[in-house]
Amino acid sequence: MDLKPVRRVRLSAQIEEQLKQQLLEGRWKAGERLPSEHELSRIFQVSRVSIRQALQALSAQGLIETRSGDGSFVKQPDIRDLMQGSIPDIYLTEDSLRWVMEFRRLFEGPVAELAAQRATEEQLQQMDVLYQRMIHTAATDIQEHCNCDFEFHMLIGCMAHNPMIEGVYRVQNSVMRSCWSNIGSTKGPELGIHYHGLLLEAFRRRDAAACRQIMDEHVLSTWNLFFP
Repeated sequence: MDLKPVRRVRLSAQIEEQLKQQLLEGRWKAGERLPSEHELSRIFQVSRVSIRQALQALSAQGLIETRSGDGSFVKQPDIRDLMQGSIPDIYLTEDSLRWVMEFRRLFEGPVAELAAQRATEEQLQQMDVLYQRMIHTAATDIQEHCNCDFEFHMLIGCMAHNPMIEGVYRVQNSVMRSCWSNIGSTKGPELGIHYHGLLLEAFRRRDAAACRQIMDEHVLSTWNLFFP
């Protein structure tokens, strides 16, 4: 067996976990100033270096804001950031790809329906730009074509104007990104261009029912390529 000795958990990680728990439980309110590095160092009985590392990690997660010379303050948690940080990177096996694709079949159609009702004109223009980029890169740059495909679906999640939906999309697409090029190579650009063009036209018409139906067909067509 390829087992290795375990490593001790860093002090900063332990401090981060305790502070994070306090923040999520609402022990400190949004806008409230956290104890100073010096005070936290005294409470945890560690160096200020460990405290600073823990605070930097919490800041990166969007839980606190550190202002130079003024200390660290509690931010209102953004559910999109919390969801993204709550699910680790996944190495996609055939089974996990099946799970993600199965989830897409349940999720993306209803989201497209809602997005058609809430999309701004600016977002529809952005969708058009992405679609044109998909067309122009289809024959010359499959990687860029796949990136446009990825951004097209992420945009639909944003068009729903629901932070919970956007957070789920970020997690889903983060998982999918590692195999996106493989999907694009397997299905080729033609199918994606066809369905994305239909979606764009349906979104322009604000036809929510059509957006849901086309998205359902689009995701099912991808499913059938991998799991006939």
